[in-house]
Amino acid sequence: MCGITGFFTAAGAPELDAGSLATAVESIRRRGPDDEGMWTANGEVGLGHARLAIIDLTAHGHQPMRSRDGRLVMVYNGEVYNYASIREELQGLGHSFVGTGDSEVILAAFAQWGVRDAVKRFVGMFAIALWETREGRLTLIRDRLGVKPLYFGWNGRTLWFGSELKALRAYPHWQPEIDTTALADFFRFSYIAEPLSIYKGVSKLMPGHILELERGGRPCIERYWSVVGDGRKLDASEDELSARLEHLMSDAFNLRMIADVPVGVFLSGGVDSSALVAMLERRGPAVKTFTIGFDDPRFNEAPYAEAIARHFGTEHTTRIVSESDAMRVLPDWGDLFDEPFGDDSGIPTLLVSRLAAEHVKVVLSADGGDELFGGYNSYSAVFSRQAAIEARSPVGRIARGIAATLPWEHVDKVLAGRAAYADPAHSLGRSVSLRLRFMREVRGMSSPGDMFEHVLTSMYWHDGDLDRLLGRATPSPRPTCGAYPGEVGEQMCRWDLDHYLVGDVLAKVDRTTMALSIEGREPLLDHRLVEFAFSLPYSLRRGALGSKHLLRKVLYRHVPRELIERPKKGFSPPIAAWMRGALKCLLDSHLDAGRIAMQGLLDPAVVQAVRRRFEAGDPYSVQRLWLLLAFQLWYARWMGPSKSQPTWRAEVNAPASLEHLA
Repeated sequence: MCGITGFFTAAGAPELDAGSLATAVESIRRRGPDDEGMWTANGEVGLGHARLAIIDLTAHGHQPMRSRDGRLVMVYNGEVYNYASIREELQGLGHSFVGTGDSEVILAAFAQWGVRDAVKRFVGMFAIALWETREGRLTLIRDRLGVKPLYFGWNGRTLWFGSELKALRAYPHWQPEIDTTALADFFRFSYIAEPLSIYKGVSKLMPGHILELERGGRPCIERYWSVVGDGRKLDASEDELSARLEHLMSDAFNLRMIADVPVGVFLSGGVDSSALVAMLERRGPAVKTFTIGFDDPRFNEAPYAEAIARHFGTEHTTRIVSESDAMRVLPDWGDLFDEPFGDDSGIPTLLVSRLAAEHVKVVLSADGGDELFGGYNSYSAVFSRQAAIEARSPVGRIARGIAATLPWEHVDKVLAGRAAYADPAHSLGRSVSLRLRFMREVRGMSSPGDMFEHVLTSMYWHDGDLDRLLGRATPSPRPTCGAYPGEVGEQMCRWDLDHYLVGDVLAKVDRTTMALSIEGREPLLDHRLVEFAFSLPYSLRRGALGSKHLLRKVLYRHVPRELIERPKKGFSPPIAAWMRGALKCLLDSHLDAGRIAMQGLLDPAVVQAVRRRFEAGDPYSVQRLWLLLAFQLWYARWMGPSKSQPTWRAEVNAPASLEHLA
């Protein structure tokens, strides 16, 4: 795991130098504090690397790495977990190796088979930049699921790239300008999905894609992998398929335990992380597991994780998070996520990463199970057979008629009540209110797919409200749910896999683990597991056992059902209560009407109206206000007049401590 950056001037007249490259490497040093390296050639091309040593801790893993004949030069971020078998195959073809890591194997694979054939053999997560000296060609490669990030910019002459946007900002000729389409997406979805970035002229390389640029040419991008196969579903018994799933999981999880440093697991006590621990505890030594809980018992799931840890005998550590912990994190939110990011679960994810960093250098996270096996609560709300039956019943028709005529401002207050506003996610009254509102809004929609589209575009800011906030709100041309093949459940999983997983979940885990200089690995996103899941009939992904049907069937062989069976809650903190408490000072500062007006991006009157509604107890304003604060924290760090350096940049030599967050 590392940080990479570099440039290539395809037009022939050099625009950048080694000094710019050094600044870019330094900007991402916390991704790799163990070593750094740079390589340049005539001012035309430069490759930079910040190393986090995980496999082969010796100097043999130093990058940039050159092939024996000097023809190839590479920088690489990530892991190719099956490198040992590839290495053995290459040795049979006459290759020899001096180190024991995967970087040397990757470079030899490119030399032996070429980029496209080699990358298809890799099982892992990676962002790679490869320079071919004879061809004068730069190639960028991103892993199939987008676990590792890769940004690039192109001005018609020079391409520059990096693991994070801060590396691109280090090159002096680039003048950042906000992309208003990306900004609209942020307020609509709480993240900016591929291929957009917050800046004009800068993109994210899409997962499963390769970019090539030759001298005198323009960037050419092509896809080398897609989860969509021939569309055929597996035809076997449920028992046979569950046995195959367990075998795939065991292999994928064991591969991700390969390291020359200590490895641990994030444990929430839910289906996915419990399945991960179940597969790993059979290896032998006790697995190290880590959990974050909240001091508000209504949001605290730590006891569930502790029960799973006791069942499997893991070496478990729990830490409870308070709003004062959030106050120590949020001032540096804009540096942690160097483009606007609004998932408030990033706060506990950073804190559990800090906890893990005190004990291990690699941590496994069980993300991806919801996308693979239909786990999100929104799927139930949008597409369940029972909901379809209710919609056709006389009672359903009467309820929709009532929902269409209710005075919603009064209904919200009566049903939710002021006492529930501090905890809207757990208010029965608000649940009833939301269900009635949903029925009113979707009453004219003809399919569950239409309902899912409505959920996607109405969770935060949408329609006229977003237009009023931004003056105009042009959505990005991302595919709709219905653009994907298969039944509606399959379409929803594909949409979340391509958009929410990459833009939100994986970005969150990458930035928070890298901020502490530890490596986050995603075993459920082994591409072989992903291909298997999407080849299952949807009834086995979300079936008789509920969401994650086949995954639960595997898990229940190893853990009592009563330890797992409970409503899905997610990992969100009590952000509403925090914004009324310790975080209020940040709202006062960053949402000041004068500051908003000076920036010229958001309508100050709309911002102030949202805050007034929040303070009056409107539960629908909580996430809108949080997104406004998250954006302002980013803007203050990167676009404001001071652009002050955050405190944790001084911690790059001891990144696991982060004393100011202690």
